[in-house]
Amino acid sequence: MITLSNVVKTFTSRFGSFTALNGIDLTIQKGEIFGIIGYSGAGKSTLVRMINMLETPTSGEVTVGDTKLNQLSSRELRRARRKIGMVFQHFNLLWSRTVAENVALPMEIAGVPKREHAARVMELLDLVGLSEKADAYPAQLSGGQKQRVGIARALANQPDVLLCDEATSALDPKTTDSILELLKEINRKLGLTIVLITHEMHVIEKICDRVAVMESGRIIEMGDVVEVFSHPKTTTTRELISQVAGSEQPEQEFLEGLNQGAVLRCTFLGEAANQTVISKLVTELGVEVNILQGQIKRLKDIAFGTLYIQVPGDVEVEAKTVAYLKKQGIKVDVLRGAEGGGRS
Repeated sequence: MITLSNVVKTFTSRFGSFTALNGIDLTIQKGEIFGIIGYSGAGKSTLVRMINMLETPTSGEVTVGDTKLNQLSSRELRRARRKIGMVFQHFNLLWSRTVAENVALPMEIAGVPKREHAARVMELLDLVGLSEKADAYPAQLSGGQKQRVGIARALANQPDVLLCDEATSALDPKTTDSILELLKEINRKLGLTIVLITHEMHVIEKICDRVAVMESGRIIEMGDVVEVFSHPKTTTTRELISQVAGSEQPEQEFLEGLNQGAVLRCTFLGEAANQTVISKLVTELGVEVNILQGQIKRLKDIAFGTLYIQVPGDVEVEAKTVAYLKKQGIKVDVLRGAEGGGRS
């Protein structure tokens, strides 16, 4: 559906040049909710603006559907953009227009006959839960309501793709969740491909199917959300996951303050997260286990949990504990072995 091939974007000024995107290769499937996450300056906003050519690549190709956007004329590009809606962080509503008039604006620009506006506007306002606010002005709305208007406006020309650039970062947590649920419903009802740019891992875990992690203009990790959460490969990804999962692991000082014995990080996924594995471990192997910390979350309706345990004893006790846990389908990382040191 969306493909970026070896995309590079370099900005040049009198102070020199800066490469915001450096060799981006990315494919987003039709109908999926795809998240792009990274810290400020990672290049994620530049990347999403490439998808509708608000930024043109210095080199590389951007394809949406069967159309190579960077090969279009200005007129052809304007027409192609009608099928790519965009939702902004700060709403970008026209304050002198009513809610209905804001939603109708893209249709006016596209030359849709005015007689067709009213029905489409009310259909969209009903979809986003604001049918009673048609005649209100943006100043009379809450932040969440303003963003719902922004979403309705982005859908006015029946796009195939919806781009969301930090669409929830100006909202409180409760309102953020309501907007994310709305986007999930829109994806389900309309079959839209949704691309979310965010610096909040909560947004990713809440509704995304896949995620790309960006750093310094590159994609450093990409995959299914559950896989990335359960097996992060980079330091940046682990730091971002800690936003929603707490500390990645017990602090080193905490580990050093424990008595002798192995310290294990156990990662549960799917059915394994619902099993009474630790109690079985104690009963069947007679191993003593101290639970240090842990939690279970749900990612796309799949249970995912991390548990840190201490197993007093020697190397043999550690080995049979690790073997037992792995046999139950649990990923085990040895943060500190029975004789000191860590390994996986």
